[in-house]
Amino acid sequence: MITAVIPAKGASTRLADKNILEINRLSLIEHAVRFARSSDKIGDIFVSTDSEEIAKLARRLGAKSIMRGAELGGEAPLMDVYRHALKEMNNGDITHIVGIQPDNPDRRTDLDGAIAYALEKNIDYLFTVDRDGHRNGSLTILSLNALTSEPSLYASSIRDDCTNIHSRGDFLMASRNLSESSDFIFLGQRKIGPGEPVFIVAEAACNHMCDIGLAREMIDRAAEAGADGIKFQTYKAERLVTDRADAFWGDEKISQLEYYKRLDRFGAEEYADLFAYARKKEIVAFSSPFDEQSVDMLAELNMPVYKIASCDITNLNLIRHIARVGKPVILSTGASSPDEIDGAVEAVFDEGNYQLILLACTLSYPTEYSDANLLRIRTLKERYPRMIVGLSDHTEPDEQMVVPSIAVSLGAQMIEKHYTLDRSMKGSGHFFAVDPGDLKKMVKNIRLTESLFGDGLLDVALSEERARASARRSIVAERTIKMGEIITDEMLGFKRPAGGLGANRTGEVVGKRARTEIERDRFIDLGDLEPIERTGEPSP
Repeated sequence: MITAVIPAKGASTRLADKNILEINRLSLIEHAVRFARSSDKIGDIFVSTDSEEIAKLARRLGAKSIMRGAELGGEAPLMDVYRHALKEMNNGDITHIVGIQPDNPDRRTDLDGAIAYALEKNIDYLFTVDRDGHRNGSLTILSLNALTSEPSLYASSIRDDCTNIHSRGDFLMASRNLSESSDFIFLGQRKIGPGEPVFIVAEAACNHMCDIGLAREMIDRAAEAGADGIKFQTYKAERLVTDRADAFWGDEKISQLEYYKRLDRFGAEEYADLFAYARKKEIVAFSSPFDEQSVDMLAELNMPVYKIASCDITNLNLIRHIARVGKPVILSTGASSPDEIDGAVEAVFDEGNYQLILLACTLSYPTEYSDANLLRIRTLKERYPRMIVGLSDHTEPDEQMVVPSIAVSLGAQMIEKHYTLDRSMKGSGHFFAVDPGDLKKMVKNIRLTESLFGDGLLDVALSEERARASARRSIVAERTIKMGEIITDEMLGFKRPAGGLGANRTGEVVGKRARTEIERDRFIDLGDLEPIERTGEPSP
């Protein structure tokens, strides 16, 4: 008999009342009970707790409860909790206990598959680990032998990249992973996520110079180049900078206030025009709002996605205001510490918005190649598993436009690149942006990169079969082998094409006798051979 035990203490030092917190209107304990019930192999389900409130909840959920004392609370080893449960159940038919911890609700383990594996391999102690090999509480399967002896005879692990909930941030990440937007996000009609094409954004910023005709032409040329989206920037200079802030980019000696006043003249009418025009061109148009009033204006226009610039990653009021709109959010992470990124992610999730895309970024205009640090894409993917990660690239366009493709090969699922109609223009971020020709080349390279990935399976591809048949070697006769001769290594050669016995099958040939004459260069066939009869030693 296989029995599930869900350990759920009442107090939690790092996150109050952790086990009864709710995700999707279900407490963490109920998520664990439902997981146990998904099994066809588990009989009874018990909740082991030191809390009468949790015991009552367990019974309402149809599970049985086991009360444990204070000595099994706090940091007591879970093995002791499971042994106590076994003793309290007092059932001689139990062969295995399946431990399911409530604070791993976004588990992805195949429960009955894991149980079958443990039984088939006679594993006494099977437990789950994350991508780094650290044990988590998604699942533990213990045999009676493991529960009654120390140490267990045979332990093994399986992988489950679930969230171990210790903090508010962990809880929000698990909530995100259990949401409908956990794997894919829609930007307009385009789906972004595993296995989907990279979403390519032409970052137009304010390179339209507040000329609606120029902005429309930028949309035209971006769509023609194959970009999926075009992004603008929305702000009012007085709400963005003081009159004492100096520009930190380019060679022009100018205050930020003066610079931004030149570029902040587009309002609701202009954006409504551009968004409608972009829809006709089948490209997703959106913007980075830099103040709450701009957010509200864009929300009234039903903008499909919002971008938060790296410089605003600590502006949590703005981030929350954007998240509350309920649309997908793209967050650049340039010049940010891990704690600052965590804080911004939590601010978005705290508003119940789990449609978040993170972009690696170097906040330098332009970014030197030596400072690009594209491996941050992998770091973000490791720190935020199951989230969509991309790159906001500020490097100057290289002749072959390979930098974004390298980012895609590292796992980027979105590429944002500053874009202009003419790099020689003055007055905005033209000097480090791609022009339409570069953008077209970038899109082509990214699509080529994607086509090279394949499925990663180690198998013979259809396209390889012809070369495999012609280039693999077969065992042939190195010389004519006479009937009755015993085959030795020296008689054999290995030559193209395939079709005969493979060169790795000499053990089936050497030591056998030729039934017939085998001509030089002819494939060796097992039908041409016979084993040598072995006779015992003659009697004295």
